[in-house]
Amino acid sequence: MTRPRRPPIPGIPRQGRILHTSLALVMLVSGFALSPALAGSAPSNVALHVIPREILFFGAQAGVWTSVRLDAGERVLQRGADGNVAAIVTSQRGIGFSAVLNVTHEIRLPEDETLEAFKVEGNVATLLTRRRALAFSAATGKWAEVERFQLGR
Repeated sequence: MTRPRRPPIPGIPRQGRILHTSLALVMLVSGFALSPALAGSAPSNVALHVIPREILFFGAQAGVWTSVRLDAGERVLQRGADGNVAAIVTSQRGIGFSAVLNVTHEIRLPEDETLEAFKVEGNVATLLTRRRALAFSAATGKWAEVERFQLGR
């Protein structure tokens, strides 16, 4: 039994078909190997820059910069950006940025409320103080908080 002959691919000689198919296969496999989703990390849609007296957020979806001015003497304690969210903790407040909604939201942090933990990952930024647990959501563009249970209180 003989195999039917394939019709020629326009512009590619018969001998080049194997090379063309092999090259396409290599490109396909390379694309999967380099895919961020398969590598276990989602692409970041947000950028964050801290410069003297100013914080700059960039949301890739809107393609717009957002600026937040720092008060005199306000110090940046923590910062992070990942996925669709960026957050900054200063000596006076927590500032969250949603790349999805292209909005910022602030929450005041009194001086006596010391920072215990800070994390930015995917669509959420969290911070933990002695008094509260706080989370910023890229989906809502707002901080949510809950008072922590403390023994002897």
